[in-house]
Amino acid sequence: MWKFRRLLGAPPTIGIPPELANEAALLTYLAVSTRELNKIWWYRGTMYHHFEIAKGRGKTRTISAPDPTLKYIQRRIARLLDQIYSPRDPVHGFVINRSVKTNAEAHLHRRFVLNIDLKDFFPSITERRIYGMLWAIGLDQRVAEILARLCCNNGHLPQGAPSSPVLSNMICFRMDKRLLVFAKTARCIYTRYADDITFSSYQPLSALFDSPVPPAGRFSPDLLSTSLKSIFTANGFNVHPEKAHYADRHSRRMVTGLKINELLNVDRRFVRNIRAALHSVKVHGIEKAQEIYQEKHGGTSSIAAHLEGKISWLRNIRGQSDPVFRSIALRFNECFPDRKLEVEPSKHEIRDRSVWLVEHSKDAGMQGTAFFLEDVGLVTAAHCVQDASDIEVYHPSKLANRFKVSVLKVDEPRDLALLKHDIPSTEYFELRRSAKPVGKGDEVTAVGYPGWGPGDFVNVRPGTVTESPVKKAVQMIEVSQKLAPGMSGGPVLDGEDAVVGIIHKGGAGEDRDLAINIQMLNEWLALAAPVAGKP
Repeated sequence: MWKFRRLLGAPPTIGIPPELANEAALLTYLAVSTRELNKIWWYRGTMYHHFEIAKGRGKTRTISAPDPTLKYIQRRIARLLDQIYSPRDPVHGFVINRSVKTNAEAHLHRRFVLNIDLKDFFPSITERRIYGMLWAIGLDQRVAEILARLCCNNGHLPQGAPSSPVLSNMICFRMDKRLLVFAKTARCIYTRYADDITFSSYQPLSALFDSPVPPAGRFSPDLLSTSLKSIFTANGFNVHPEKAHYADRHSRRMVTGLKINELLNVDRRFVRNIRAALHSVKVHGIEKAQEIYQEKHGGTSSIAAHLEGKISWLRNIRGQSDPVFRSIALRFNECFPDRKLEVEPSKHEIRDRSVWLVEHSKDAGMQGTAFFLEDVGLVTAAHCVQDASDIEVYHPSKLANRFKVSVLKVDEPRDLALLKHDIPSTEYFELRRSAKPVGKGDEVTAVGYPGWGPGDFVNVRPGTVTESPVKKAVQMIEVSQKLAPGMSGGPVLDGEDAVVGIIHKGGAGEDRDLAINIQMLNEWLALAAPVAGKP
């Protein structure tokens, strides 16, 4: 039996659950009598409801939803099969803790991406294939026959049955294994989300083609290498002739609907369509907008539920602190006050969106850190902008969105500077000043961008206060963590994420790692005129 299983490429099993030992055990687990099984066996076709859902671009997908009785049975079966099937790393569809997002993240920053779809994915998985696979992994022949019968309709897996996802992944086990080996040989990354297959690399994917690599855009699957195509056909699948796409470093790179060029992002049209729908609600009212939604887009749910789902997905991809999500969520809350979306950021999101990069033309390639402080404005270290012109600040999540700033006020002895800016308030959050004095032994966190490069995120370094020295009448904070170049101007936070200091200097070339005590900023502001740098 084991030899036969290896020949079929069936997924290995940890052990067959006792509920699948024989027909009697299975029917007891499913709470189905022999009479009920016979009824389902011969009349299962009447237990499905078929309907169409929109796929985009005017196309539809047929969903076959089982009735409550059959759905309950299929869910019970799926739980047993989940105990047998162990997904491979490249598989992201229908797997716990994996999603479209994790599938796209696997290819983040890759410069060359090939996307292909398998044609008629679920219809290609026949009842006979399901039966053969279940028998091959060691199930009793009669049990395999019953499971295939209960989980299939019209001779194949129905899209919409709760047992179809895990069964489709089990069927694809051998294909996933061969594609993973192929990808390693071709020095590229391979992932699969249901019928969406993606390869990516930092170099052109020449090993995936028999002929020269095609230009960016759609291409004929006939151009794929013979060995790659044979993996699909040997496993009962064919590449969709209209859904083969190649992207290079100069084009937009998408994986399962998400952009992977710099940071994970949704397509612009996704955001544009949400804004257009919200505009329709605001201008025409909810009832008229609902009519437009149903007539033009074939929507069956309420427009509020439709938009809430899309905006929630936007939050999942871009994060709750993202300014695009926040602005759209606030507009949604104005249109639908009875079902408001949560827009309050977490402590970590506030920290991330408050701390930005600052650079200028005086020292090419040199960067510092700046942060937004409540009731104060945009703060940095004086030496980060001293004698500088063409100063820019930006957040790593939007590298192309740079803002020109100027020095509003500077105090060189205290190494403090305030920057004048016109950045929209939806683009950033603000930290608050600590009202408590900081002392030796207190736990603090330094935040900034040491040695920052594209793809890096804000660096958070925990430590403790080791001393509170005074240098040239300036109260400072010495910390245990290393304050590397590039972190200058960033905040030092207490346990409540309130600012206790502004990073001054540190790192490998310095004897001490120091920050300016926030009290120095408070004294300076008290002596100076009211700050007008906040827009």
